[in-house]
Amino acid sequence: MKRLSVLILVFLLCFTIASSYSQAQEAISATCSTEAEFPTSLTFNLTAKSSANITRVILNYKIDKITTVTVISEVEPDFDIGKAVDTSWTWDMRMSSLPPGAEVQYRWRIEDASGHELKTEWKTVRFDDEHYSWKSLTEDEITLHWYKGDQSFAQELLDAAIDTLEKLTQYTGASLEKSVDIYIYASTSALRDALVYSQDWTGGVAFTEYGILAIGIETSNLTWGKRVTAHELTHLVTYQMTYNPYGDIPNWLNEGLSMYAEGELEMSFRLLLNEAISKDSLISVQSLSSSFPSDANEARLSYAQSYSIVEFLIDEYGREKMLNLLNVFKYGSTYDDALLTVYGFDTNGLDDAWRLSLGLEPRETSATPVPATTPKTGFLECNVISTKSSNSGLLWVGGLGILLLPAIGEMVRLKRRGKK
Repeated sequence: MKRLSVLILVFLLCFTIASSYSQAQEAISATCSTEAEFPTSLTFNLTAKSSANITRVILNYKIDKITTVTVISEVEPDFDIGKAVDTSWTWDMRMSSLPPGAEVQYRWRIEDASGHELKTEWKTVRFDDEHYSWKSLTEDEITLHWYKGDQSFAQELLDAAIDTLEKLTQYTGASLEKSVDIYIYASTSALRDALVYSQDWTGGVAFTEYGILAIGIETSNLTWGKRVTAHELTHLVTYQMTYNPYGDIPNWLNEGLSMYAEGELEMSFRLLLNEAISKDSLISVQSLSSSFPSDANEARLSYAQSYSIVEFLIDEYGREKMLNLLNVFKYGSTYDDALLTVYGFDTNGLDDAWRLSLGLEPRETSATPVPATTPKTGFLECNVISTKSSNSGLLWVGGLGILLLPAIGEMVRLKRRGKK
């Protein structure tokens, strides 16, 4: 009898809890939707009803990207208190847009005067460029999207991307840790139209945190397209291999790996490099660690030298050492400490060893830094975009989260006020 009483009590308790939960869910109902205006805005819409006045509405959203801590932003849009609410909030991206294909997860939280609360399920919206009818091909971890040209055009670019990954694995040990989407626009002008901010020379953009490339390639310029695809894809691989919240890698390594992945150094770069070697006018490795010169010839020489330095390290010390170098940088090592750990020399020591391999003597005095610089990767018609290089406030918050909250996976409530 006692056992039966306990079972009845448990049943009544479960029924009461389920009934209370059901009433809370029934008290508030909601439907939501989104409207994307690529690349300038993303609007979140909500219609909610309740048996009591709705007193609070909160939108949470988070972006799918490589990050140390997941930042959940919180917005409280304006609305008129009542039993039925229609409200929306528009994310104005004219200052900083998301790349094509970026994914945003969102949910709504609604509270009413009776103390009921409803949290909608997380939903995902993809910020697509709907100006075009995209087609896609997927192989392994790469999906290539295009809208102009036949399938053989797209297949050649996809094959070039796969070949790039195989070459990187063979010679450096580097590989993708996250899948990649490549968007091929029909021209560089079409690409620039898809970007909120772009330079006249922009031909490709690597959105490293998102694992997304956007490149402008005409069907008649496939050879160039393959090289720039290899170059930009390598930036994504390098970023994924070395990402950490504390620092970046030297520019000669970042650009040198991308130049190496393209294949043999193009003749125009080779001639510049040979001339600098013959005149003993090479830019120091120390200077190449930061942004490259703004002067056109000096910039081209910087890319050529970066290729040569990476080629020297791979040929002289092998694949495993290069892989070790990338892994050491992933732990936030400084440039000199990483080189000392893997190769036994610092930046100046690398400069000396590389010069000796070219038949030149080590420098007698410290090299004068190159004064005029240009944004990283700008000269070769590509941009690399990441918050690590832009010093954004969002990165600062993420970095702070790592220092203070190493075990916490989400950082909540970056609050914004919104308008209907």
